[in-house]
Amino acid sequence: MPAAAASPAGPRQQAGNAAGGVAEIPISFQVHNVNGSKVSCASDGKTYTVRGHLVTPAGASATKAVTLYLHGLGLGEFFWRFQDVPGYDYAATQARAGQSSVVIDRLGYDSSDKPPGKDICLGSQADIAHQMITALRGGNYQLGAGQSTTSFNQVVLAGHSFGGLIAQIEAYSFGDIDGLIVMSYADQTVSGLNVTLAGAWTTQCATTAGGHPTDATPNQGPDGYIPFGPPSMARKGFFNNVDPQVFATAQPMFNSDPCGDSSSFIPAVAADTAHLGGVHVPTLLISGTADALFPPPAGQTQAAQFTGARSVRLVTIPTSAHALTLERTHGQVEGAVQQWLRELQSGRVPAAGKLTAPLGAAATGAGATAGGRDTRLLYGGVAALTAAAALALTARRRRNHTD
Repeated sequence: MPAAAASPAGPRQQAGNAAGGVAEIPISFQVHNVNGSKVSCASDGKTYTVRGHLVTPAGASATKAVTLYLHGLGLGEFFWRFQDVPGYDYAATQARAGQSSVVIDRLGYDSSDKPPGKDICLGSQADIAHQMITALRGGNYQLGAGQSTTSFNQVVLAGHSFGGLIAQIEAYSFGDIDGLIVMSYADQTVSGLNVTLAGAWTTQCATTAGGHPTDATPNQGPDGYIPFGPPSMARKGFFNNVDPQVFATAQPMFNSDPCGDSSSFIPAVAADTAHLGGVHVPTLLISGTADALFPPPAGQTQAAQFTGARSVRLVTIPTSAHALTLERTHGQVEGAVQQWLRELQSGRVPAAGKLTAPLGAAATGAGATAGGRDTRLLYGGVAALTAAAALALTARRRRNHTD
């Protein structure tokens, strides 16, 4: 899949509203693809560079709080920094509200380095997140245009979908964050569509020699990358209440995913089951009522696993599907995160509870159901996904034997 357009080497200024402008500064981290997490999976141990942007209020005194954002399968930094349609740049909106964000392409995606896809795993992705958090606290990262770095004393980790799974693993493996945000992810409640896509992805990774190259051009880039579902499934799996221009622009940006994420999914969810109670920081979960991959009550079942967190808040976004920041209801997601971060940064524990975001003027369009999509709930999601992958792989092997 084509990468998102590269940004200039120096900081970029955006015009702001009354709250001020926005500074977007290229940021990079030197990381080691190692795995010290509680998920048992293999990685190559080599050194790579992860790239993205520090998006912060322009002209403001150096902030000491920052949120690091991890995207999910098929996506990239563009999920948090979508600039092709006005009004959908999540990170810029947060900056105008006074929040600083680091938005990145995870290892294996777009502007960041790309190891062979089978040499990455969810445990090493969590370790890399840990390394970036350590770097943000110590100022040990690189900024564009030779700008000096800041040592942040409060770091929140946020993840969407598989990025949420990685964020959870980081939180209970390393215990180095001040807050956790998980969007559109659940370990134990998935849909029939999710099972179908995951089974096909796992089977392709297991049976295709090396997987597909990362780039759209044949024979370019390392092997071991398979898309989580064909591009034609993007609308069905990720969107519901979406502006047609946003969908038309975002769909070509979708990426293939490293096969190591697929092979390490089962041990990762097993680790979640054993260790999520060991997350002690305030936690915010956000889910959409029209999420075709993790439909209700996925948010509630996931929130119930954080038995040791100082507080757990679940926010539900009506009519929103999986791609929360790209739906018409994106403003409700941004507002929910802003409110929670302000409470955390004030020095008090954010209040716990279950909230439904109010529908605003922007939240018009499709209804709150998933429009006929296969959202049949499958509890015990790990078992369902494992069974689907095993059955598909067995069928493939039988066909090969017959041939």
